Amino acid sequence: MQMENSKKGKAFRPLSPEEYIRTKSGTLPIYQCLINSDWENAHLANIIIARKHPEGNITACLYLVDLYCQGVKDTTWFFNKPVTEYNGIMQDINNRLEMEETEYALVHNIIYAALEFAEDYDFHPHRDFTSVSRFMLEEDTDDTELVDIECGMDGKPAYVWTPEHSKSETQRIISKLEKNPGPGNYYILNQE
Repeated sequence: MQMENSKKGKAFRPLSPEEYIRTKSGTLPIYQCLINSDWENAHLANIIIARKHPEGNITACLYLVDLYCQGVKDTTWFFNKPVTEYNGIMQDINNRLEMEETEYALVHNIIYAALEFAEDYDFHPHRDFTSVSRFMLEEDTDDTELVDIECGMDGKPAYVWTPEHSKSETQRIISKLEKNPGPGNYYILNQE
């Protein structure tokens, strides 16, 4: 006699890495938070937030945060990597940037302060932050320790021009600053 399958309809479909980060990463414990050691002087923070899966693998999000005016300029992630592979990735990053371990509260406050400051001047976070990597963060509530983070330069937004910026990108940023906060109320700095 054959038993009829009572679970008709839905087949099991594993979550994509993006879906997993959006829906489950916040339940994983923090494994490590890293930031470039010169972030305060540079006003540019390279942040890594890593969380550990129950079986020991690591999922991490990386954020490039401009504290002068543009907020979260770039973000990416990697998913469910063995610790040895994660350590190799971190060593490669550390060879290019001097990274140091820090508390979650600091990186949380840096990201949210930069987002809020950038929003005041109509700069929006990188699209992948909105769709995926913001979910690696805890909600920005009163439960998170408050760390005072200085944004801008003397309270004004500042655009740091680099040779990597295209002419159109530079013009787009300056046009935004010309509208808000307006002429004479922002700085343009040359990275060189």
